[in-house]
Amino acid sequence: MLGQKYEEFNGIKKKLPLIGIPFVIDDKPDLQIAHVIKGLFLSSQDPVVSKEILQKYEIRHVLSIGIDILIKFDDIKYYYCDLLDLPESNLLLAVKKCIRIIDEHRNENILIHCNAGVSRSPAIVISYIMALEKIPYEDAFNKVKNVRNCIKPNEGFVQQLRALQLSTIL
Repeated sequence: MLGQKYEEFNGIKKKLPLIGIPFVIDDKPDLQIAHVIKGLFLSSQDPVVSKEILQKYEIRHVLSIGIDILIKFDDIKYYYCDLLDLPESNLLLAVKKCIRIIDEHRNENILIHCNAGVSRSPAIVISYIMALEKIPYEDAFNKVKNVRNCIKPNEGFVQQLRALQLSTIL
């Protein structure tokens, strides 16, 4: 998981030096904010550090999923939910916390983001849409995909969302 490589020869295991880093560096910022429904927005981490972009969308609350941002503005309230982007992560614990936060602050525009805005934050937004509109995963996924076409929740999150009966959470 950390990108370490090993070589085994004649039963002897030798750790190889790391060349590069174990993830892809994205040097092109993704400054797009998707307006999902009234008061609910979705993005990567990049727009969260731009005062101008946040003002353009009148964002008053930011919910960070799995990544705690360092740059924060005084007139915005920040919330954090710990969640790793791994299929075995328990999405349901995060869903309960995040749905409450979104529901309490959607009337003042809330932006949900993770690192890339592809898996974790879309999974949370999809769960909220499922609960709010009482619709199945596929319908909520398509609604979010229509406004942010790069979403791709990991397979573990998809399985958990499909199995989830969210009607009692809100």
